[in-house]
Order: sequence, then structure tokens, then C-alpha cells
Amino acid sequence: MTAEQSGIPSNESRGVRQDAEKAAAQKPTGDPIADVVAARAELAATLDALQDKLNIPRRIRTAAHENPGGLAAVGSGVAAALAGAVWLTVRMLRGK
Repeated sequence: MTAEQSGIPSNESRGVRQDAEKAAAQKPTGDPIADVVAARAELAATLDALQDKLNIPRRIRTAAHENPGGLAAVGSGVAAALAGAVWLTVRMLRGK
């Protein structure tokens, strides 16, 4: 029996979130199998959301695509802060 035949949503499909929303909208039926399927769908949706939130490289690419000027400003600020930290460190070391 495959996961689809048993009613368990597969994590490979990106429709897991919609499955979780449908399952969450349903009230507990008293059917343990349906409750387990709903809980698994909700857990899969939560894990997908966490994975999306913690995928920093993809979030940076998305931000660069949506607002390249803002990303350039942030990059310039980080570069200036690093340059200032290096300059301050060199100055402190030479002063001794």
C-alpha cells in the first residue's frame, strides 16, 4: 500500500500546505486514522514553513530579485562596518 492509497499526504508534493489547511478546518471526527492523517498534514505544513523561513540563500535571492537597491544598500552597510572594524583594530594595535 502506498502513501497515497492510505490517505497519507506525501511530503514530495508542494500541495501539503493546502492539505493541512483542509485538515485543520475539519473538526476531530473520532476516526483515529483521519485524525492522524490531519496531524501529519499539519506537521508537514509546519516543517515546510520552517524550511522556507530558514532557507537564507533563497531568501537573499528573492530579496535581490524584488528589491535590488535595498540589497545593495545593506551590502554597502555591511562592507562599511567591516572596513571600520578592521581600521579600528589596526589603529588600536599600532597605538600600543
